[in-house]
Amino acid sequence: MFKVNEMMARSLIKLLCLFTVLLLMAGSSQALTGAGGGEWNYSSTLYVQDNSGVDLSGYQINILLDSSNFDFTKADPQGKDIRFESAGKQLSHWTESWDQAAATASIWVKVPSIKAKSESEIKMYYGNPLAEDVSNGASTFELFDDFGNSRLEFTKWESQTNGGGQLGFSSGACNLIVPVKHPNGFSVIKSKKDFPINSSLVVKRKKVSTGEDTRGPVLQQGFVDPQSETKNWILMQTEQNNEAFVTWTMKNNKANLRYNPWDLSDVNVQNNVWYISETAWYQEGEETNKVAWFKNGVRDPRMDVVSTEEKPYVPGTKMKVFLKSNTYVEGSPNTGYMSMDYLFVRKYTSQEPTVSFSAIQTEEQPAEIIEEVRIPELVLPEGKVLSIRYFDVEDYDDTILSRFNATGVNMVFLRTTGDSIWKSERFIKTAHENDIKVYAMLFIPEGTNATSGKDQLLSTVTAILDYNTKSLSDFDGIDITLDPCTEDTEQACQDNMLLLEEVRRTTTDRIPLAVDIPASYDMADFTKFSDNVDLFVFLAYDAEDQLDSTNAVADALAPKMGEARGADSKAMIDLMVSHLPAENATTSELVGSLYDYYSNDPAFTGIVMTLESDHSQMISITEEGSAQEEPESKGIPGFGFLSVVLGFVLVSHLKKAKR
Repeated sequence: MFKVNEMMARSLIKLLCLFTVLLLMAGSSQALTGAGGGEWNYSSTLYVQDNSGVDLSGYQINILLDSSNFDFTKADPQGKDIRFESAGKQLSHWTESWDQAAATASIWVKVPSIKAKSESEIKMYYGNPLAEDVSNGASTFELFDDFGNSRLEFTKWESQTNGGGQLGFSSGACNLIVPVKHPNGFSVIKSKKDFPINSSLVVKRKKVSTGEDTRGPVLQQGFVDPQSETKNWILMQTEQNNEAFVTWTMKNNKANLRYNPWDLSDVNVQNNVWYISETAWYQEGEETNKVAWFKNGVRDPRMDVVSTEEKPYVPGTKMKVFLKSNTYVEGSPNTGYMSMDYLFVRKYTSQEPTVSFSAIQTEEQPAEIIEEVRIPELVLPEGKVLSIRYFDVEDYDDTILSRFNATGVNMVFLRTTGDSIWKSERFIKTAHENDIKVYAMLFIPEGTNATSGKDQLLSTVTAILDYNTKSLSDFDGIDITLDPCTEDTEQACQDNMLLLEEVRRTTTDRIPLAVDIPASYDMADFTKFSDNVDLFVFLAYDAEDQLDSTNAVADALAPKMGEARGADSKAMIDLMVSHLPAENATTSELVGSLYDYYSNDPAFTGIVMTLESDHSQMISITEEGSAQEEPESKGIPGFGFLSVVLGFVLVSHLKKAKR
């Protein structure tokens, strides 16, 4: 009996071990992102050893590959198939460089947790010819910018220039330019995000001299106080030909102490040659603040600065990233610029983790991959409009416009009341800085209709026009929601007509007028509005249904688009969507295919998007605004609202010839 039980126990242990191995294999393989499909045929184990003596979280480690630890012939020629995994989860990474011919690569990986004085393991997978590149600096670092959009991203940066200074972009690089002789010419960018001590700023940069004074501009990179650049700063400064003069300039406001040593080192890089400059700002122990400087990843000990109790040069308060190019104060013609290919902020500790490798290329069974749904890129046709409705400016933060900007939105209909007009100024200003137009979206006042609420609504229109004469950033248009106009509500149709005429008179016909047409709209009444309307917006949804394919939209709106063409008018199509195009493949494909379908339509101007999550707000607002009980509508059920869009920005190309 004992032998039987012993045999059963051993069998059970073997079974449990096998089950555990299978779970681990499934966990690691399922963690990988497909992005193209295929199978990973090779993996290596990387051992990450902490040397700092403290627990590290979300720490970016630099993995350097060469022929001694990696067989480049087994990976994609550009390294697109590289993946990293730990504890069943894929890790974010960014490939800084990959040179198959030279058999060298530099990859940064964000490791969730590294225990103090312990060794952690991560897996590196490769050998999948179908895999697509998922290298992503934004998800790997605390701040990342490769300036690929050829403009400064408003969610990340603010800029300042003086004395002819300029901010420019060329060949995927950001240039801080001082093009003219001036005693205080400069160009600056500063991050909007604050960073704590134990942060390091890494910049791939070069200096380009363009003036008679071949020394070129003075360059600075580092950190400054969030409130005032004159309170605290840590800036690495270079001057002279080949940046031969290198030093620090620092101020610790708390200690009322400044530190401006003379020439400490030499960059020794010729004009117009790229190199990587890193300024590390960190703490050892509880109170010892330090700074260090690295050139191309190699620390220069001549630049080490340590705060002491007697000389606490290095501040410890949170600061912002700061980069500057400026002329000499004596007005020398040392014109030129600092060009930046990319930059990032990473976490930093003085005793950084070290990485070692397992035996080269441990061949494994092909991993089972969970396919990632690829979102096709939406390319907005030149001259077309992509707009979205946004309902609460008081909940606004920069991430909202960042989402819109990422998907190509260039117009926003912003829910506006008389009380919120001036609260919208910051939103509008930020939107304009990113080439996004903003329309005030108004609704018939609660408990009224187009007749009883006319005076109050016109008062709001007048207030918006007054705001535009005094504000830093004007509204680009007005969006007014009216009662529906169907054969069962002829009086409402007439009331809408009168209101439109009043709006025209109030705005003195200086701006075009557009009307949203619900799905239930009777086209027999179309011409009643055409004399007062420059732009029609056709809704592809109602309270009970929505059109969710190109064919369905095109078929349903064909009569309306035909009427618009016949009246020599312009038209937009309003879609109800679950997500923005950049966040959802279905939305991106639908919006993109509609732009393609109407590419040669002279009436088609663009697309308006209403998010499903906001649709209920529109219904509740319009229901509150109706003072009369609505009769049952005929035809396709409509949720009963009609929007009027008054677009300042579209005046030039929407004004009808007959006017």
